[in-house]
Formats: sequence, structure tokens, C-alpha cells
Amino acid sequence: MPTQREIARQADVSQMTVSLALRDSPLLPAATRERIQQLARELGYRPDPMLSALMRQRRAKALNAPRAKIAFLHDNSRQGGRLVSEHYTTGCRQGAEEFATERGYTFESVYLNQGHLSSKRLSHILWTQGVQGLIIAPLPINTALDLDWNRFAAVSLDYSIAAPPMHRVIDDHMAGMAQLIRRIVEKKYRRPGLVMREANDDRTNHARLGAFLALCARTSSLAPVPPLLFKNNTWDEGRLARWFKKYSPDAVVTGELQMLDALKQQGLDAPDDVGLAFFYKDPRHRRLSGIVVDPIQVGRVAARVLISMVESNLRGRPSVPTTTLVDATSWEAGQTL
Repeated sequence: MPTQREIARQADVSQMTVSLALRDSPLLPAATRERIQQLARELGYRPDPMLSALMRQRRAKALNAPRAKIAFLHDNSRQGGRLVSEHYTTGCRQGAEEFATERGYTFESVYLNQGHLSSKRLSHILWTQGVQGLIIAPLPINTALDLDWNRFAAVSLDYSIAAPPMHRVIDDHMAGMAQLIRRIVEKKYRRPGLVMREANDDRTNHARLGAFLALCARTSSLAPVPPLLFKNNTWDEGRLARWFKKYSPDAVVTGELQMLDALKQQGLDAPDDVGLAFFYKDPRHRRLSGIVVDPIQVGRVAARVLISMVESNLRGRPSVPTTTLVDATSWEAGQTL
């Protein structure tokens, strides 16, 4: 297996430069980091996570070296009716596993509801299996996880965890909504309306709702209609019909696939009668116009943040939780706007 010294020789740089590049240090120009990281991948370089941790701890004068295993906690049972996107969760897991493997860590997906384990028992199993870091997938809203947090570094992928407070890595919902509103304006719509469930709004900490209201308020060509929010996880066809009748939106912004059938029940078709734009869409639904999020990139950033915590021996509940936003959004034109 190639060493950093061999990478340095082929890249015609010092070994210190290689070390900084592989740690994605901002001390180096982005182009230099990317060139050296690409060369390392081509040569099949894999760092020793124990050595990385030891070097971090020597610099920080820490004492205990962490083990090299990351766990991805999820509740995706592959049963119907879940409101958390399995496509998003699976993509985040893939990206996190890719990055962790590149850094020399082992990686394991753990189904939270398997065998109805108690939190104490699950904590013990994870610890004895050498898990040092946890990535927590999107879960039902207001989930409380009572793990032995002092043993682990942890990051969450959304705002579903009610307790304890923790660091988060999240796709940038506001950036996605900004792209969508720009498309609405380009297409000459004037009266966009937002339709979403309160549970979805809570999961994103009001980021999409807030961005929609703010952007519409500051765009002179728009005269938006009041948003329609369904209580919790409910869907009310009657309320939707009354909302359409009262406000007559010329475009609907939503994340709900049910909106396609709902429009048909109103005798409407997208885009002939009303535009339809999704603030989050599965890329497999190519006919739909909307924002596509790359969950693999979100997972990679989550793993990078978590591994930095593991190697710095940052365990337990953070006194100051932070949120890292990942702008991994793109627009797919589709046929509904």
C-alpha cells in the first residue's frame, strides 16, 4: 500500500503538504488539496485510522486513542407509510460509508428497532463492538434517544431528535428553496402557494417555510398566497379544495407526491392549469419539476465531521451544538412547471 512519502514524491510536494491535503486543511489552496487527494485515490492510499487518531491526540495532548468504527443508526424498515425518504437515508448512508472507508474506518448500519433492544443494551453492544462514532439518520419527529452518549461522538442528519441536543449535518433547505423560487419567477408565475405537512416543517426547523415566505415577500413580481400546512402527518383533501377555491394559486410548491392526484381531483393538470414544483423530489421521478438533493454528498460531509470529532476525542453531549449546511442541491426541469 502506498505511503504519504510515495504520494509526495509523485506529486512533487513535501510529505507535510500531502498530510495537510489528506486532512483537507484550509492552509492549502483548494486546487492543491484536490490534486493530491485525487492522486491518493488513484494510488489506492488508505490511512491508518489508529495512527491518525494518535497524531491528533499527540497534538492535542489527549490520552485515549479511539477505535476505528462508525455506526449508521436508522429505522428504515422498508415498510410502507414512512414519511422519511428511504432514498435520502440510503444515499446518506452510502456517502458516509464511502468517506469512512477512504479514511480507513470500518462502517456498520444498525437498525434501531431490531429486537426491541433497550437503549442501555444497544449502547453496550455498540461499545463492545468498537463503535466510536454515530451518524443518526432522519427519524420520526421528536424521537428521544437515551444512549450512553459519553461513550460516543455523534451527528444527526436532521432535526428529528428531540433529545439530547447534538451536532447536525443537513442539506441546505434554504438554498434549495431559493433555486426553486428563481425558477418560479423565470417561468412568469405570480401567485405561488406552498403546501406541506407540519411534520415536514418541523423536520427542517422551518427552513423551507421561512425561505419561501421571505423570498416571496422580497420578490416584487410575486403575490404569494398564504401557505397551506396540514396538521402533523395528516392530508386533508377538503382543506386543499377550499384553499384552491379561495386563493387560486397559479403554481404549487410542495414535497408531497399526493399533490398530483389531488390536482386531478380538482379538475386541474400540471403544468397546463397550474404549475407544480417540488422542493424535494426523488430523482427517479423525472417527470416532476423540482429540487434534487444529492444525499451522498451530505453523508460524506457528515462522516468527515464525525471522524474529526472521533479523532479529537470529542464525545458526549456538546455544550454548544453546531449545524453544518451542505449545499448539494440541483434543479431538474421535469414537465410539471
